[in-house]
Amino acid sequence: MASTNCSPLPSILKTSGLSMSSKKLAMPNQVRFDPRSTIDVASILMEYIEGKSEAKYRQLLNLKNDPTVHDEFLFMILKQVNDSISLLSPKVEAFVDALLHISWTARQQPILDEYLTFLQTLVSAHTFYCKPVVRMLVSHLTFNSQCEVSTANVHLVLRGILELIPLSQSIIWDALNDGFPYIGSTSAAQVNYIRNLLHFVEYHKMSGPRVLNLIIGRIIKLDSRVSREDLLQKYQCSMVFDDEVLNQAAQTLDEIMKVMFELCQRKCQDPWDVHRNFYQDMYSSFESLILPASGIHHVHYLMFYICSTKPALYETFTERLWVIFLTPSSQLNIRKSCADYLASFLGRASFVPLQYVVNCLDRVCKWIHAYLDRQLKGEGAAIFKIRAHAAFYAACHIPFYVVAARHRDIMNNKKLLGQLQALDLNRIVSSPLNPLRYCHDTTVRQFAESASHLQILYCHTIIINNQRVCIPEATTDTFVMDTEYPFEKYLLPLSMDFVSPLVCDKPIGRDDSLYDSDQIMEELLSESPRVGGFMHHFMG
Repeated sequence: MASTNCSPLPSILKTSGLSMSSKKLAMPNQVRFDPRSTIDVASILMEYIEGKSEAKYRQLLNLKNDPTVHDEFLFMILKQVNDSISLLSPKVEAFVDALLHISWTARQQPILDEYLTFLQTLVSAHTFYCKPVVRMLVSHLTFNSQCEVSTANVHLVLRGILELIPLSQSIIWDALNDGFPYIGSTSAAQVNYIRNLLHFVEYHKMSGPRVLNLIIGRIIKLDSRVSREDLLQKYQCSMVFDDEVLNQAAQTLDEIMKVMFELCQRKCQDPWDVHRNFYQDMYSSFESLILPASGIHHVHYLMFYICSTKPALYETFTERLWVIFLTPSSQLNIRKSCADYLASFLGRASFVPLQYVVNCLDRVCKWIHAYLDRQLKGEGAAIFKIRAHAAFYAACHIPFYVVAARHRDIMNNKKLLGQLQALDLNRIVSSPLNPLRYCHDTTVRQFAESASHLQILYCHTIIINNQRVCIPEATTDTFVMDTEYPFEKYLLPLSMDFVSPLVCDKPIGRDDSLYDSDQIMEELLSESPRVGGFMHHFMG
């Protein structure tokens, strides 16, 4: 291809009568060349490296100011650069930087081929340029990986760099981490970037766990920004959401969750080895990022979905949560979070058999009874030190919530009813630690309704006594354990279809028209004598 008839350097420009200063004022600084002139890039670089001449080299740098330089001139430059790649020492870094800033993704195929050759040859001959090349490539990952040819070229070069320079993986990972679009950027940019991250994992599998952590971290940030109250209000008004209903964070979160559910669906249909490894990677992200997080309502459903695919996975998940809860060295907020997740999972996962649910409750209640036994022996903290028993109250939420959530399914099963009665819930609720007082009010009320419906326990009297007792404020620990059940309701419309079939969406507690919990409480309250004394709860 004749390349010498194109565009040389600004020094060879036919200058007009305008001064240089007036040119800069009149138009942006661009590279415009005389078509009759020729250019020898190798000679210009050599003269600059040897210190003979800087003028033409400085003019070469104007490529950076005209990133849409003409195709023929760019092809000529790249052809000559590729033939003299050894001259691109760190001394001509500015020239290499100018080439990296050129707009290349939408060029014709011959120029694309030449540019990709330049990138690969550059990093293989001069590893010094690996970092700027990688960062330039990563900046293009906000394009749609499913329809943009340029994105395929970016992955082609990244893959080639990994093969040429195995140690470049740390450089690439840093660039991927730093290149994540700003959280307030458009949904398309963030979703495309995540799709490209997942595509990167396809040819660099060892980066899978780190990429998952990066993506989960972004989802957590978005999830914490979305107002659940607003979503719930719109959900109750209509199941169909307009784009205007959801703010940008909610739309972005929904689209990303859809991408991640699609990933989970593919991985869970792969052979067991791939399926299991994906579960382990996702659980690692769950334990390190999701479990300690607060104020999130959707990201943990990814784990919920994966657990639904095989019994071994939900059994492993619940076992791990329980083990963490039993570990005294775990932080209290982590133990409480494990109890919340375990309660909500057992109460809401429609794919978990009821027998397994009751078996889990049996383990939890055995621990609670053992805790009460230690209290009777005087081995635990004093009864009035309520906060010291926070783990006990967190554990009590598990049977309270699960009984309230699944009582309709258990009601007609005599075997399961007998197993529930064997849990000796009466001893728990009537213990001196009084969990019905210090556990979450709504959970306690729903449990009382459901337990009386199943005829396994009647605890309204204890609740009334808790409400009527008179305790001097100065000597009272007003601690009441708050709790969040993470699998209550999924509210994002685009990705909802992945979750809806898996969630037991029945109301918590009794909702039949013949049962009025408030009326029963009022009647009991009116019949109950006023109780006084600080130790009434503990002495009877």
